[in-house]
Amino acid sequence: MADTAPTSVKDIAERTGLPQPYLEQILLALKGAGVVRSKRGVGGGYVLARPPEEITLGQIVSAVDGPIVAGDFGAPHENGACEHEGQCVLLAVWSEVGEHMREHLDSFTLADMVVRARGGANAPGPKDQVLEASQQGELGGG
Repeated sequence: MADTAPTSVKDIAERTGLPQPYLEQILLALKGAGVVRSKRGVGGGYVLARPPEEITLGQIVSAVDGPIVAGDFGAPHENGACEHEGQCVLLAVWSEVGEHMREHLDSFTLADMVVRARGGANAPGPKDQVLEASQQGELGGG
């Protein structure tokens, strides 16, 4: 990533329409998570710390918003230790929903988002690739 020139916060703010102070908070969180690096001084700004193919949406969302969870619920009790079994069943389901969200966001890379942005809303995603592979007989079964 050394051949990429840094992009200033001002340029990013203008392109995204985000207020510069808010964008600076986001970039600091991304820097702390190792997603971007910063360069000070004239010609300074931010660059990706890794190739876009190695950065997932899950990493970006976690860096900015914290752990990816569905709802603000605690972890379910295990081994029948809960006096309210119905509630624990629901907590387990919400825990699974959170895991599915994390897996789905981690199935997309920053490079995938560039392809989607350039190809519009109909650009293929993971589900489309599975469908295409099954139609071409690349997946087992049926």
